[in-house]
Amino acid sequence: MEPTVYREMYDGEEAAVCALVEYVFNALVAPEYGREGIEEFFRFASPGAMAGRVRSGGFVLLASQAQNLVGMLEFAPPDRIALLFVSVRRQGIARELLVRAVNRAKSENATLSKINVHSSPYAQAAYRRMGFRPSGKVTTAHGIRYIPMELIVANARG
Repeated sequence: MEPTVYREMYDGEEAAVCALVEYVFNALVAPEYGREGIEEFFRFASPGAMAGRVRSGGFVLLASQAQNLVGMLEFAPPDRIALLFVSVRRQGIARELLVRAVNRAKSENATLSKINVHSSPYAQAAYRRMGFRPSGKVTTAHGIRYIPMELIVANARG
């Protein structure tokens, strides 16, 4: 197994990051959605939209193996995971990205007590394994089905 390198996304890497998101989304999540949901997702997960969110105070953490991008987590202040996609499974990459994002978010906001995410039905089990619990009902908005979930920061496991 290749060692995994974690770092922050550099300005100008949005297209490469969104290509990873698109690859994983199309393989694992898109089959659950109709055309409206897929189009809405790609409006949100576009390089321009991502760059705008980063300029507004968000950040994106990346995971690479052998110089190949294998994971990403976008954090949107004050307390939300906007995107979390990993192309290799069962290596702890999503968990490590989460731990690093929580640590960074806590360093910027000492009162942060929970992290929220709108999980796709596909990702719900993975979020549960990382300590998230449902915080609302399954919802569909603009064709995207999701489960609101939250992680109490004290429960973040590394």
